[in-house]
Amino acid sequence: MGRRQSITTVLRYLAPNLITMSSMVFGLVSLWSAAHGNAPLAAWLIIYAVLTDRLDGLVARAMKATSELGMQLDSFADFLNFGVAPAYLVLSYISSRHEPELAFYQDGTGRILLFAACAAYMLCAVFRLARYNILADDEVPTKIFFGVPTTLAGGLIAIWILLFLKYSPDESFGGAKLFGDSLVTPIAVWRYMPIALVVGGYLMASRLPMPKVGMTKNKVVFVLLFACLATGYVCGFAMHYPEICFWMPTAWAVVFLIWGQASPRARAMYPPPLFPKRSVDGDKTRSQEDMPDLVLDESVATSPGTLPAVPKESESDSESES
Repeated sequence: MGRRQSITTVLRYLAPNLITMSSMVFGLVSLWSAAHGNAPLAAWLIIYAVLTDRLDGLVARAMKATSELGMQLDSFADFLNFGVAPAYLVLSYISSRHEPELAFYQDGTGRILLFAACAAYMLCAVFRLARYNILADDEVPTKIFFGVPTTLAGGLIAIWILLFLKYSPDESFGGAKLFGDSLVTPIAVWRYMPIALVVGGYLMASRLPMPKVGMTKNKVVFVLLFACLATGYVCGFAMHYPEICFWMPTAWAVVFLIWGQASPRARAMYPPPLFPKRSVDGDKTRSQEDMPDLVLDESVATSPGTLPAVPKESESDSESES
């Protein structure tokens, strides 16, 4: 009976973690697609990772299978899927376009700035995830994010890239053009994409308050959110109509970033400090009381509570300074 319960427990906790790990495969294939010049597929796979990121949380809560391991796996997946993959997609696609108006494909200031923007975005993503992990157990409001979540930031970058790509003259994917064939993506969009990446990185690393999706008691709003999410899942997994997928996360980010600055209650919220407060008083020498039984040389007899002398390192074993 105990063995059966153990297997059942393992399977229950394994289900959401398998979903999380499958999303990491999407991130890996996204990197591969971007490296081989298939930017639309790379962006769609980031959207796949966004959708599965929502699923693993729902499955974990439904099966009461939340765990510390799941949280760590989720952070690693978020870094790969929404930190590394979007930055590499922008870097690889823009640097491969040989239009003189962009000047990112040649060695020079433009390419350096492009690398710097992508690196800044990636570092902001890992900073946000690290901050979230160390503050997860503190007294932080459970219905509020401080800074834009990496999932939202990475998803927005991917869906806007898909939208711009679909209306580029040399691309054809994602179903009929709902905005009409006369609409063409201007070349200036790609020139300013690195700036958008830097802005997205800043919003992730910021302390701007933003409510979590679905945290509402209004049934009408909840039904509307559910319908929009369901539509996003259908279009996302079908790889069709980024025109339908882009507006909801964009509206959510814009409206509630404004709300976070307009609401006095939201402005008064601050996350706990990142670094612990340490007293400057007291002995700074590391205590050795945890090492009384450590034996460095078994040939040397030692009495309890004392450390043997460390044999002097010979010249042949030490690293030469020349």
